Amino acid sequence: MSETLLFKTDLIEVGVFVVNPQDPCFFEAGFVESPIIVFPKNSIWIQHDGSDPFVADPTLVNFYNKGQTYKRYAIHQSGDYCHWFKISDELLSEAVASERHHFNAQNMPCPAPIFLQHLVILKQVMAEQQPDALTLEEQVLMLFHELLSQHKRQDCLFYKKQARHKRLIEAVKETLQSDLSVNLSLQQLSKLHNTSPFHLSRVFKSINGQGINQYRTQQRLRSLTLELQHNQMDLIDLACDYGFSSHSHMSTSFKQSFGITPSDFQKGIIF
Repeated sequence: MSETLLFKTDLIEVGVFVVNPQDPCFFEAGFVESPIIVFPKNSIWIQHDGSDPFVADPTLVNFYNKGQTYKRYAIHQSGDYCHWFKISDELLSEAVASERHHFNAQNMPCPAPIFLQHLVILKQVMAEQQPDALTLEEQVLMLFHELLSQHKRQDCLFYKKQARHKRLIEAVKETLQSDLSVNLSLQQLSKLHNTSPFHLSRVFKSINGQGINQYRTQQRLRSLTLELQHNQMDLIDLACDYGFSSHSHMSTSFKQSFGITPSDFQKGIIF
């Protein structure tokens, strides 16, 4: 298990956490010392005490309150890999309009612009040159503001759906995450989960806020950002590895989501 504090001021903290399934501490996650927001970089089952488990993946942002206890269940051998952000109690209290410094949800869908925004912050934090504290403080505070504003606009509908439907959707997410290169059809997915294609399609969009294909595409694109940041693999090979029909299909989808091509992202132009 490895947790590293990447950047800290009196107002904000940014860190990275990694634990593999073979680690004795993997299953029992302990408790969270301070309220944080977490951006998963791979997929893993998370279960907060007293709640149903959910698939934490790069399409979500997870919220953890102080003292929160939870368990992990592996989907991949890569285990749990995520980046976390924290702001001071005073700022959090103001942001959530509560004196309890408390998030009222476990997670929420992470829009593509916010996902890209957090990558920009991480790029600055991990650069060799000492980052400017004021710049990063403003960016992290804006990140919190955007997330909490999005959450309020959604009126928490994402968390109030029927429990049995939510369990179905989380199981489908795990299936999709097990191999991003595989293109399962709606018929195949519905058979795997003992439901009808119509019911699965309708319920998935109702609960998740987007269709199955949209969700799978976002999973692929956000996992792809890690590959593009950390290696120089050929884009045609990456398109195949991540289940896109062609390099053109991958590039078009990437630009539609993030406003930049994969090749420019790989070169670090956005940063």
